[in-house]
Amino acid sequence: MSLEPLPPSEGAPPTPAQVEPPASTAPAASAPVPAAVAAPEKPRKSQPRKFWDAAKTITLIVSMFIDLILIVAVIILANQVGAIKMTLNSVLGLLDSAFEDLGKVVITETIKINQQVPVRFDLPLKQDTVVTTQSPVPISTQATFSLGQFGSINGTVSLQLPPGTNLPVHRELTVPVSNVIPVVFDQPVRIPLAEKGLGSVVTKLRAALSPIIGVVQQLPDRFVIIPQ
Repeated sequence: MSLEPLPPSEGAPPTPAQVEPPASTAPAASAPVPAAVAAPEKPRKSQPRKFWDAAKTITLIVSMFIDLILIVAVIILANQVGAIKMTLNSVLGLLDSAFEDLGKVVITETIKINQQVPVRFDLPLKQDTVVTTQSPVPISTQATFSLGQFGSINGTVSLQLPPGTNLPVHRELTVPVSNVIPVVFDQPVRIPLAEKGLGSVVTKLRAALSPIIGVVQQLPDRFVIIPQ
C-alpha cells in the first residue's frame, strides 16, 4: 500500500517556508562610530560688538596710563611741597604788599599847557574919559545969541581948539573882539589815589587775599607717604 502526498487545494495560497536564521554564538557587532564628531560652530561677533570690545580695551589702557601719570605727579608734589609752599608764600606776600602800596600811591605830575584858544565876543563899552587933542581941532556949530531985551539972533560959531586941549568925553559903544590867545603854562597835578576812591578797592582786594595766605601758611612742609 503506497502513500502519496495529496495535491494542494486550489483555493488556499501556498504557505512560504519559514527560514530561521542560523544561531550564532559570536556577539553581535556594534554599529561603526565616526572617526571625529564635528564641533558646533561658534557664533560670529557683529561689527558693533567688535568695535565696543576694542573701545573698552583702549579705554582701559588709557585709564591705566593716566593713573600712572597721576601717581608719579603725586609723588613728585609730595616731595616738592615745601618748595611750593615757600614760593606761594613769597608770591602772595609780594602781592599783598603791592596792594598795600597801591593804596598809598600819590600821582604827582606837571602838565605842560600850550594851546591856542580862539576868543570871539562883543565887548560893550560905557565910560567917561578925557581926550587930549594932538593938533588944532576946528569946531563949527550953530548957536543962538541972546541980545537981552532986544531978542536973540541965530548964527554960526567957528573956532579952533589948540593942541593939548583936554576934552571930557563919554563913550558908549560895542566893540567886537575876535582873536586867538596863546595859553602857555605849567600846571602841577597831585592826585592821592586813596582819596579818589581807590582806597576801598585796595582794602577789598587785601581782604580777599588774606584767607588764601592763611591756607598756604597752614600747609605742611613735607608729605610722608606711609605704606599700608
